[in-house]
Amino acid sequence: MRLTRFEVKNFRCFCCKSFDLDAKTVLVSGKNGTGKSSLLEALHYLCFLRSFRATSSRDMIQFGRDGFFLKAQFSCISTKEIENNLQVGFTQKKRLVKLNQKPVKTFKELLDYYRVVTVTEDDLGLIKAGPDQRRQFIDHASLLENPEYAQDIRSFKKVLLNRNSLLLRGSNGQDSQELWTRQLWERSRVLWKKRTILVKKLEKSLNQMLLKTFTNEQLHVKMEYKARKVDPELKFEDFMTEYHKQKLFLQEQRYARSLFGAHLDDISINFQGKKSRQYASRGQQKLIVFLLKMAQLSVLGGKNPDAVVLLDDFMTDFDEARIEKLVHFVKKLPNQAIFTSPANQGLLGQLLLQQGAKQVSLTD
Repeated sequence: MRLTRFEVKNFRCFCCKSFDLDAKTVLVSGKNGTGKSSLLEALHYLCFLRSFRATSSRDMIQFGRDGFFLKAQFSCISTKEIENNLQVGFTQKKRLVKLNQKPVKTFKELLDYYRVVTVTEDDLGLIKAGPDQRRQFIDHASLLENPEYAQDIRSFKKVLLNRNSLLLRGSNGQDSQELWTRQLWERSRVLWKKRTILVKKLEKSLNQMLLKTFTNEQLHVKMEYKARKVDPELKFEDFMTEYHKQKLFLQEQRYARSLFGAHLDDISINFQGKKSRQYASRGQQKLIVFLLKMAQLSVLGGKNPDAVVLLDDFMTDFDEARIEKLVHFVKKLPNQAIFTSPANQGLLGQLLLQQGAKQVSLTD
């Protein structure tokens, strides 16, 4: 998959702008505030229909406008379609997504054609922040691997909402309570199994990349998916025994929310046998995050097992030797890669240009 052209209207700082992105490696450069991150944010939005730095689509509408419009042209060789056209229009009231002039009805239809893997400075939260960000990461990775995972997430959230509503109302109906408890347990098990398998795949791929790229450093990362409160491998009857033993229902009544389930799980990430959050340096943490994101590319499935890599000013504070190794690593990937870099280029920008990257320069 390769992006060839991109148009944006009334999105962030862009009033009306088009970009020629037809190259395997693209360098987007410009001063602060000229829209480098916003360009990558728009490309990311086309895939997930949400931003990597805003909670609401309304936040991305240019001030004084009613909505924004994004249009991407891209080739998709694996589906034997040379040129595809993806459009997303968003207003305060609705969003319309079209692929090749036909409305997109499901998330799977979109991800069968267009996928991105995005790396930003905020992704350091995968190590430094709480469980929410790690769960979101593994869910995004699961969607990229299999777009039908979206239905698993929807089913789980629906059950969780109903069970929490029951707890909030303070209902003491034993039949209703056991019904929704069983359903939450079952839906959590589905996510737990799929997330656990994917975490192991990502761990294996990440360590293979470490071995090939940093042959002399003997680096190793261990990842483990951890369920909260109860063992999801238990049979439901054994789960209920543990559930009552821990007096979870009394706690749930007190807090009026479910205290077990996939919405509370976490992923541990250890580096060189120690917790990466406490013991890895910032540079080591960034390396782990970068390779963890790249590991997603090795597990892509579905109709179009490909993705564009978006790197938003992520490598600029690595040392020279590491930048050279990582740029070489990205260049060897079959994927199109789009980097952002400050106007003065720095080592990253200079290296990319020397190796033939296409430059897209943004101005005030």
